[in-house]
Amino acid sequence: MSEQPPTQYNAQTIIDAATTQLNNGESIQSAQTTFQSALLDWVDDITMGDAMDMVEAQRVKMEIVKLWLAYADMNKRSKLYKSATEVYEQATNCPVAGGIGKIWSEYAQFLEERGRPRAAQKMYLRALVGDEGTTNNPANEEPRVHDPADRTLLWNAFLRMMQSLRKNPDLTMEDLQRAAIKERLGQASTAGDGEGTTDQREGTPLPDQQVSTSTTLFELPTNEEEGSRPAKRSRWGRQSPVVEDVEVVDAGKIDAAAGLLYATSNNLPPEIQTLWLARDGGALPSRPEPPLFTASPPKLGDPSGKDLVGNDAALRILKLLTAKTHDGKSLGSAALDLCHACWMMTAIKEEEVTKAQEALTSKIIADKEALEADLEARVSVGGGALAAVLQANEKERSVFDIQSEAQRQQLVVFVAWEFRKLLYTQQMMLTNAKIPGFEGPTVDSTAIAFQASVCSVMHSAFYLRARVGETSHVNMLNKQLENLEKVMSTTIKMEPKEEQPLMPAPYHLQHQPIMFQQPMMQPIFTQPPMMYTGQPQQQPVIYQTPIPMGYPPQMMQQGYPPIHPPHQQF
Repeated sequence: MSEQPPTQYNAQTIIDAATTQLNNGESIQSAQTTFQSALLDWVDDITMGDAMDMVEAQRVKMEIVKLWLAYADMNKRSKLYKSATEVYEQATNCPVAGGIGKIWSEYAQFLEERGRPRAAQKMYLRALVGDEGTTNNPANEEPRVHDPADRTLLWNAFLRMMQSLRKNPDLTMEDLQRAAIKERLGQASTAGDGEGTTDQREGTPLPDQQVSTSTTLFELPTNEEEGSRPAKRSRWGRQSPVVEDVEVVDAGKIDAAAGLLYATSNNLPPEIQTLWLARDGGALPSRPEPPLFTASPPKLGDPSGKDLVGNDAALRILKLLTAKTHDGKSLGSAALDLCHACWMMTAIKEEEVTKAQEALTSKIIADKEALEADLEARVSVGGGALAAVLQANEKERSVFDIQSEAQRQQLVVFVAWEFRKLLYTQQMMLTNAKIPGFEGPTVDSTAIAFQASVCSVMHSAFYLRARVGETSHVNMLNKQLENLEKVMSTTIKMEPKEEQPLMPAPYHLQHQPIMFQQPMMQPIFTQPPMMYTGQPQQQPVIYQTPIPMGYPPQMMQQGYPPIHPPHQQF
């Protein structure tokens, strides 16, 4: 259970956090987890929190409703319609928000927009007259929405939908309500494994007209997808939202991805911004160097680009540019089109910067001319205070020069961050395209230099493909790929194998040197006798005689007795 105080329950905070995650390029699963965690905690707090008063509980309840609707709307905007359906289904089974009419109204409207009027009709019936029940959920004879104002809104929306579906604007509210109640009774008569309703068990069948009237009104085509409820149950009786594995790419999805990319390019993530600030230190920000793409295509001595990026990266680039999709289309052309788009982004940004610099220069020149005109006018009327006027004019010129330089520096800083945002966007795009050398955003100068080399190879490739055609270019790259693979395989074969040093074999027990056959005793120090001849004596030589263990003392080599210290001689 969350320890968050009730005064801090704010759905907009969670919505903004999930939106920021999407804008920063995080996956949709991360944003879904943000919503799910908040909903679990808040529902627990309101259902188990004894200290929450009625007013605060009602406020938190409406915040939970707002959070459910925003959660479903996020999935709809991401074109995850199955996940949106499951979120709505969980919301209708939520113990806190399940009785709010707005959730049922938006759920039914969503199903109607998706071309599922039969499922939308069931939602209205569940909310207004009760649930017929399924295998996973028993029948609920009570309507799910009890608030009179919410019920009125739902009945009006239900009536408009049925009038439109039946193309019968004369259908009245009384007819709809009567048919809905009869429909509910007809469903109950077949529920419960054939047990039927109380009237049927007692032998009083329902009138045929009741069933036929409601069936005629609510009978709709069944070509839509059934099973609006997932098979598995989540915490609130429904399956947890999951992202669809396969989605169809359409114009709307492309527009959504473009909008997300635009938002990401305008908001540099805080962690990347911090890395750039650490790299700047105390200096003014500067543009990333070298840029990934230059104005003109580079001149390559080898079309494979191995001189720039090395054999391994060149091999990966060649395999990418010569690859094909499952339907036989060129995957390399798609990668080159993406690189061409990144090159155009750089060109557009360069043009914007040039225009901004020219505009600032023109503004400074115009302001300078206007200032000089004012200063000359002052001098002409200076009279006896001419010296003071000239001094004041010089001060104003100095202030103007300082302000102009500050404006130039501001433009330099602005341009630097604009190109850093551009670099981040290009790195994200090329990373998603699995271009060699791109593994996410980075500010490391060595990594950027290598990425610029890779982009030089790609720039040369899309320029050459546009001139000679896809077929000729792919044939040339296939030959380059074959030659490079031969060179790399030959290099691998010619590499010498690391030889293990030959270690000497251990001695055999019978051939070990005598010094290892038995342990030795401590050496005994002996020296020759000292004789006084009146001449300086040389320092006697001390001999070390190793004595094998086990020899008797009398067999020791005879020598001179050791010299004792002076205090031991007697």
